[in-house]
Amino acid sequence: MPLPLPLPARPRRALVAVGLAAALAMTGCGDDAQEQGVGPDADTDADSDLPAPAHAEDDTVRLTIGLVSPENQQSYAPISEDGELLDAEDGPTVQEREIARTESFGCQDTVSIVRTVPKLTDDPLGESLRFIVEDTRTEHGDPAFANPLADSEELSLESASVDGDTVTVELGGEITTRSVCESWQLLQQLDATARAAAGADEAEVLIDGEPLSRRLGLGEDVADAALRPISG
Repeated sequence: MPLPLPLPARPRRALVAVGLAAALAMTGCGDDAQEQGVGPDADTDADSDLPAPAHAEDDTVRLTIGLVSPENQQSYAPISEDGELLDAEDGPTVQEREIARTESFGCQDTVSIVRTVPKLTDDPLGESLRFIVEDTRTEHGDPAFANPLADSEELSLESASVDGDTVTVELGGEITTRSVCESWQLLQQLDATARAAAGADEAEVLIDGEPLSRRLGLGEDVADAALRPISG
Protein backbone atom coordinates (compact mmCIF):
# COMPACT_ATOMS: atom_id res chain seq x y z
CA MET A 1 0.00 0.00 0.00
CA PRO A 2 1.58 3.32 -1.04
CA LEU A 3 2.23 5.93 1.58
CA PRO A 4 -0.68 8.39 1.75
CA LEU A 5 0.73 11.80 0.80
CA PRO A 6 0.40 14.64 1.58
CA LEU A 7 -0.66 15.19 5.17
CA PRO A 8 -0.92 18.39 7.24
CA ALA A 9 2.37 19.96 8.21
CA ARG A 10 3.31 20.44 11.83
CA PRO A 11 4.59 23.80 13.08
CA ARG A 12 8.26 24.53 12.51
CA ARG A 13 10.55 24.71 15.50
CA ALA A 14 13.78 26.53 16.26
CA LEU A 15 16.54 25.16 14.04
CA VAL A 16 20.27 25.48 13.55
CA ALA A 17 21.56 26.28 10.05
CA VAL A 18 24.74 24.34 9.33
CA GLY A 19 27.22 26.48 7.32
CA LEU A 20 30.54 25.62 5.76
CA ALA A 21 32.53 26.32 8.93
CA ALA A 22 29.81 25.62 11.47
CA ALA A 23 30.92 24.20 14.79
CA LEU A 24 28.15 21.88 15.94
CA ALA A 25 27.37 21.67 19.63
CA MET A 26 24.31 19.45 19.68
CA THR A 27 22.61 17.28 22.26
CA GLY A 28 19.18 15.79 22.79
CA CYS A 29 19.58 12.15 21.82
CA GLY A 30 18.76 10.76 25.22
CA ASP A 31 21.39 9.48 27.61
CA ASP A 32 25.06 10.52 27.53
CA ALA A 33 26.08 7.40 25.64
CA GLN A 34 23.93 8.42 22.67
CA GLU A 35 24.72 12.14 22.52
CA GLN A 36 27.20 11.75 19.67
CA GLY A 37 25.37 8.91 17.93
CA VAL A 38 27.13 6.12 16.08
CA GLY A 39 27.54 5.43 12.40
CA PRO A 40 26.46 2.25 10.62
CA ASP A 41 28.65 -0.82 10.92
CA ALA A 42 31.40 -0.34 8.33
CA ASP A 43 31.88 -4.12 8.16
CA THR A 44 28.27 -4.75 7.10
CA ASP A 45 27.68 -5.38 3.40
CA ALA A 46 25.58 -2.44 2.18
CA ASP A 47 24.49 -4.23 -1.03
CA SER A 48 20.71 -4.50 -0.95
CA ASP A 49 19.68 -6.10 -4.26
CA LEU A 50 16.88 -3.53 -4.25
CA PRO A 51 16.02 -2.78 -7.90
CA ALA A 52 15.52 0.75 -9.16
CA PRO A 53 11.88 1.81 -9.69
CA ALA A 54 10.38 0.56 -12.95
CA HIS A 55 7.86 2.35 -15.15
CA ALA A 56 4.40 0.84 -15.59
CA GLU A 57 2.66 0.43 -18.94
CA ASP A 58 1.08 3.88 -18.55
CA ASP A 59 4.58 5.42 -18.17
CA THR A 60 4.03 6.18 -14.48
CA VAL A 61 6.42 5.12 -11.75
CA ARG A 62 6.13 4.85 -7.99
CA LEU A 63 8.99 6.82 -6.47
CA THR A 64 11.02 5.15 -3.74
CA ILE A 65 11.78 7.57 -0.94
CA GLY A 66 13.49 7.21 2.42
CA LEU A 67 11.80 8.49 5.57
CA VAL A 68 12.90 8.07 9.17
CA SER A 69 11.03 5.08 10.55
CA PRO A 70 8.29 5.51 13.15
CA GLU A 71 9.38 5.18 16.76
CA ASN A 72 9.71 1.54 17.84
CA GLN A 73 9.42 0.36 14.24
CA GLN A 74 11.97 -2.36 14.86
CA SER A 75 9.73 -3.74 17.63
CA TYR A 76 6.34 -3.19 15.99
CA ALA A 77 7.41 -4.44 12.56
CA PRO A 78 10.47 -6.66 13.09
CA ILE A 79 12.24 -8.22 10.13
CA SER A 80 14.60 -11.16 10.06
CA GLU A 81 18.14 -11.17 8.71
CA ASP A 82 16.65 -12.46 5.44
CA GLY A 83 14.17 -9.58 5.20
CA GLU A 84 11.11 -11.59 6.20
CA LEU A 85 8.48 -9.84 8.29
CA LEU A 86 8.10 -11.38 11.72
CA ASP A 87 5.02 -11.32 13.93
CA ALA A 88 4.92 -8.67 16.65
CA GLU A 89 2.69 -9.08 19.66
CA ASP A 90 1.74 -5.44 20.12
CA GLY A 91 1.82 -2.13 18.31
CA PRO A 92 0.39 -0.57 15.15
CA THR A 93 0.68 -2.27 11.77
CA VAL A 94 2.89 -0.17 9.53
CA GLN A 95 5.12 -2.63 7.70
CA GLU A 96 2.94 -2.92 4.59
CA ARG A 97 4.12 0.56 3.57
CA GLU A 98 7.79 -0.41 3.53
CA ILE A 99 9.75 -2.15 0.82
CA ALA A 100 13.10 -1.93 2.66
CA ARG A 101 14.64 -0.70 5.89
CA THR A 102 18.18 0.24 6.87
CA GLU A 103 20.17 -1.15 9.72
CA SER A 104 20.25 1.00 12.87
CA PHE A 105 22.46 4.09 12.94
CA GLY A 106 22.96 7.26 14.96
CA CYS A 107 20.69 7.15 17.99
CA GLN A 108 19.11 3.77 17.25
CA ASP A 109 17.20 5.13 14.24
CA THR A 110 16.39 3.46 10.93
CA VAL A 111 15.24 4.72 7.54
CA SER A 112 12.25 3.07 5.84
CA ILE A 113 12.04 2.95 2.07
CA VAL A 114 8.43 3.51 0.98
CA ARG A 115 6.66 3.97 -2.35
CA THR A 116 4.64 7.02 -3.34
CA VAL A 117 1.56 7.11 -5.54
CA PRO A 118 2.34 6.77 -9.28
CA LYS A 119 3.94 9.80 -10.98
CA LEU A 120 4.78 10.72 -14.54
CA THR A 121 8.53 11.31 -14.76
CA ASP A 122 11.50 10.23 -16.84
CA ASP A 123 13.86 10.84 -13.91
CA PRO A 124 12.79 8.67 -10.93
CA LEU A 125 16.12 9.21 -9.16
CA GLY A 126 15.96 12.99 -9.32
CA GLU A 127 12.24 13.07 -8.50
CA SER A 128 12.69 10.81 -5.46
CA LEU A 129 15.42 13.02 -4.05
CA ARG A 130 13.59 16.21 -4.97
CA PHE A 131 10.50 14.91 -3.17
CA ILE A 132 12.22 14.63 0.21
CA VAL A 133 14.31 17.80 -0.24
CA GLU A 134 11.39 19.99 -1.29
CA ASP A 135 8.78 18.40 0.99
CA THR A 136 7.28 20.86 3.51
CA ARG A 137 5.75 18.22 5.77
CA THR A 138 7.83 16.76 8.55
CA GLU A 139 5.55 13.76 9.16
CA HIS A 140 3.58 11.39 6.95
CA GLY A 141 1.15 8.69 8.00
CA ASP A 142 0.08 7.29 11.35
CA PRO A 143 2.24 6.11 13.00
CA ALA A 144 4.38 8.86 11.55
CA PHE A 145 7.25 8.43 9.15
CA ALA A 146 9.43 11.52 9.59
CA ASN A 147 11.12 13.78 7.05
CA PRO A 148 13.61 15.97 8.93
CA LEU A 149 14.74 17.40 5.57
CA ALA A 150 11.47 19.35 5.43
CA ASP A 151 12.95 21.90 7.82
CA SER A 152 15.85 22.69 5.46
CA GLU A 153 14.13 25.44 3.50
CA GLU A 154 17.37 26.67 1.88
CA LEU A 155 18.46 23.22 0.68
CA SER A 156 18.24 22.31 -3.02
CA LEU A 157 19.01 19.33 -5.22
CA GLU A 158 21.56 20.31 -7.87
CA SER A 159 22.11 16.95 -9.56
CA ALA A 160 22.01 13.19 -9.14
CA SER A 161 23.94 10.76 -11.32
CA VAL A 162 24.92 7.10 -11.40
CA ASP A 163 28.33 5.73 -12.35
CA GLY A 164 28.53 1.97 -12.10
CA ASP A 165 27.38 0.90 -8.64
CA THR A 166 27.68 4.39 -7.13
CA VAL A 167 25.11 7.18 -7.10
CA THR A 168 26.35 10.73 -6.50
CA VAL A 169 24.04 13.41 -5.11
CA GLU A 170 24.98 17.10 -5.35
CA LEU A 171 23.13 19.46 -2.99
CA GLY A 172 23.32 23.21 -2.64
CA GLY A 173 22.43 25.77 0.01
CA GLU A 174 22.12 25.12 3.73
CA ILE A 175 20.94 22.13 5.71
CA THR A 176 19.39 22.56 9.14
CA THR A 177 19.57 20.28 12.14
CA ARG A 178 18.67 20.28 15.83
CA SER A 179 21.03 17.61 17.13
CA VAL A 180 23.65 15.03 16.31
CA CYS A 181 20.88 12.44 16.24
CA GLU A 182 19.04 14.39 13.56
CA SER A 183 22.26 14.91 11.62
CA TRP A 184 22.59 11.14 11.31
CA GLN A 185 18.96 10.95 10.18
CA LEU A 186 19.48 13.59 7.48
CA LEU A 187 22.60 11.92 6.10
CA GLN A 188 21.21 8.39 6.04
CA GLN A 189 17.83 9.51 4.70
CA LEU A 190 19.47 11.07 1.65
CA ASP A 191 21.91 8.19 1.29
CA ALA A 192 19.23 5.49 1.46
CA THR A 193 16.85 7.33 -0.87
CA ALA A 194 19.58 7.74 -3.47
CA ARG A 195 20.62 4.10 -3.36
CA ALA A 196 17.04 2.81 -3.46
CA ALA A 197 15.98 5.13 -6.29
CA ALA A 198 19.07 4.32 -8.36
CA GLY A 199 19.34 0.63 -7.56
CA ALA A 200 22.93 1.36 -6.53
CA ASP A 201 25.12 -0.21 -3.86
CA GLU A 202 26.92 2.95 -2.73
CA ALA A 203 26.08 6.64 -2.44
CA GLU A 204 28.13 9.81 -2.19
CA VAL A 205 26.20 12.83 -0.92
CA LEU A 206 27.83 16.24 -1.35
CA ILE A 207 26.74 19.76 -0.46
CA ASP A 208 28.46 22.58 -2.34
CA GLY A 209 31.11 20.02 -3.31
CA GLU A 210 31.80 19.00 0.31
CA PRO A 211 30.86 15.62 1.81
CA LEU A 212 27.58 16.08 3.67
CA SER A 213 28.91 13.96 6.53
CA ARG A 214 31.70 16.50 7.07
CA ARG A 215 29.30 19.44 6.86
CA LEU A 216 27.16 17.82 9.55
CA GLY A 217 30.17 17.14 11.76
CA LEU A 218 29.90 13.35 11.45
CA GLY A 219 33.32 12.67 9.96
CA GLU A 220 34.74 11.92 6.54
CA ASP A 221 34.25 8.24 5.77
CA VAL A 222 30.78 7.31 7.03
CA ALA A 223 29.57 3.91 5.89
CA ASP A 224 26.29 3.43 4.05
CA ALA A 225 23.67 1.88 6.33
CA ALA A 226 22.86 -1.54 4.89
CA LEU A 227 19.44 -1.64 3.18
CA ARG A 228 17.41 -4.77 3.80
CA PRO A 229 14.56 -5.45 1.33
CA ILE A 230 11.33 -6.55 3.02
CA SER A 231 9.43 -9.59 1.84
CA GLY A 232 6.36 -11.41 3.02
